[in-house]
Amino acid sequence: MRLFLVFLLAPFLQARTIRVATYNVALSQTSEGRLAALLRTGTNVSAKRVAEVVQIVQPDVLLLNEFDYDANGTGATRMNDRFFNVSQNGRSAQNYPYRYVAISNTGIHSGFDLDNNGVVDDTSGDQSYGGDAFGFGEFPGKFAMAVFSKFPIDADAVRTFEEVLWRDMPGNLIPPGFYTADEQEVLRVSSKSHWDVPIEVLGTRFHFLVSHPTPPVFDGPEDRNGRRNHDEIRLWADYLTPGSADYLGGGLDEGERFVIAGDQNADPTRGDSVNAAINQLLDHPRVSGDFVPGRTGDVSASNRFDTATFRLRVDYVLPSKIGFQIEDGAVFWPTGSQEGANLVTVSDHRLVYLDLKLVPLIDEVVRDLTVETSEQQLVIRWKAKGEASYRLEKATNLDTDTWVRLDEVEIEIEEEIATATLPAPIGREFFRIAASYE
Repeated sequence: MRLFLVFLLAPFLQARTIRVATYNVALSQTSEGRLAALLRTGTNVSAKRVAEVVQIVQPDVLLLNEFDYDANGTGATRMNDRFFNVSQNGRSAQNYPYRYVAISNTGIHSGFDLDNNGVVDDTSGDQSYGGDAFGFGEFPGKFAMAVFSKFPIDADAVRTFEEVLWRDMPGNLIPPGFYTADEQEVLRVSSKSHWDVPIEVLGTRFHFLVSHPTPPVFDGPEDRNGRRNHDEIRLWADYLTPGSADYLGGGLDEGERFVIAGDQNADPTRGDSVNAAINQLLDHPRVSGDFVPGRTGDVSASNRFDTATFRLRVDYVLPSKIGFQIEDGAVFWPTGSQEGANLVTVSDHRLVYLDLKLVPLIDEVVRDLTVETSEQQLVIRWKAKGEASYRLEKATNLDTDTWVRLDEVEIEIEEEIATATLPAPIGREFFRIAASYE
């Protein structure tokens, strides 16, 4: 008897699916702290419309762009407790007990004349001040971000990159001659921030990589915003590319799941972005960029993938190729008499979501695999994961799809050790362990 054993990992058909969304809600206000104050009573009309959109779509993990920052997270807490978690017009309330907010470069003054208008304006409240901030904003925290999650956030493992200097990015696109040497000593690549927010789902995790690059407009012939937009998008590409993230203090390990989300202010084929900037992510070997969510309402061939009223695709949810399978997705843009059509005009952007099936990774659910053989039986053992379900499958030929389920083989799990016992194979047979998250 000649015995061949191959142990692979394959997902069950029934795996846990999560809905991940990004939404530029345009809730930024005219002064510091005003947004949190407006959300205090739960009656703000714009916030109620945003909340109703969220209650219709019901994402599990949500990024809000253009949601002003306050140091205590009061705005995000009130948005959840008094809007998302309160039924709007009979919709199902959505509770996000886990939230993350952090400082944004918008409205933080640089101390320099970054817009080269001849004035260093350090008095907050106007556009001239905003032009000299690290990221445009009339006051600290304007146009910031907030993450809302139904799953736990590992706050201790969050990484933020708001202080990374633009000059430290190798091969950067800083416009030649526009910024002085002293300005380049302080100028940051991120106009808001870039966050790696680990989110724990079913005993595993994915990295929610969120950002909001500057629009590639509102500048001059030097194209400083277009160039910065390109490099802000590039930051995530570098973070995912081995050997390219030393200036970030290291990148994301290759075996990790992730979802990139945010208003990237870049369309793959149109608009003012530099060198098709978003393709740095869409074409990245670790990113699943082929699926393009379409609009839910009436569309034409030319606008079916737009995510904003200015006729561009700029808002993205992009998962890793490993660990996820894209089940569905859409740009929530109802029209006419469709549900929610009266709500979406609260912003010039539309909510974009993907439904992502969690696909087990072999090193998550099958560890310390051992195989014992005798004349009578084959015993397979491995360290199992409590959140996963398992079964065995068998094939006699790997060149064709001959895998069959071995439902008659009972897998016993005791103290995290899974054991499968079956009769000793006769001839050439291959086995694999199939796993799923449910």
